[in-house]
Amino acid sequence: MPKLRCLGTNLFLLCFALSVATAQDTKPVAPIPAQYAATAVGQAGGAAGKTFGLTVYVEGLTSDGEVQELLGILKQKGQNGVVSAMEDVKDKGRVAPTGNVGTGMRFVRIRPNKQGGFHIVLVTNRPITFGELYNSTRSRDYPFGIVVLELDKDGKGTGTFAPACKIRFNKKSELEIEHYGQKPFRLANVYREK
Repeated sequence: MPKLRCLGTNLFLLCFALSVATAQDTKPVAPIPAQYAATAVGQAGGAAGKTFGLTVYVEGLTSDGEVQELLGILKQKGQNGVVSAMEDVKDKGRVAPTGNVGTGMRFVRIRPNKQGGFHIVLVTNRPITFGELYNSTRSRDYPFGIVVLELDKDGKGTGTFAPACKIRFNKKSELEIEHYGQKPFRLANVYREK
């Protein structure tokens, strides 16, 4: 099972741990609201080589205070505590496969990148399906969905979509992300629509 250790450039270290500093303390660095289109490409397992359209809506940002609160909950109560806390958070975005309503994203952070564009991270406590609950599948232990977009100054770029993840602090107090069973979807042909 692929694991990504957060050592300075990992997804959550870039977004959750951005609690002080930078331009996003008071204002977004990217246009908000915004809508991005992408093609999701499966990289492993049964999804390998399969593609579908994906639309990512960004409507708001998670504040530094909310980031600190979620980090504290993760340290004290683990990922189940974060899942519960996110139940009370208003959606700040949405991720929708073509033809579907999609899923609200409860956590959105944006920061400038070296290309003069933006690094956008969206996270949610994903809906657990009835089948997962009824069959007690292992996927229930992966309650987060994560989307990452890496955009240039023109709003074009790439990204990843990990529909089922687990997050935790390891023994070295580093944030760790584990994907459920396979690599995340690669997002190609990402561009800003609105």
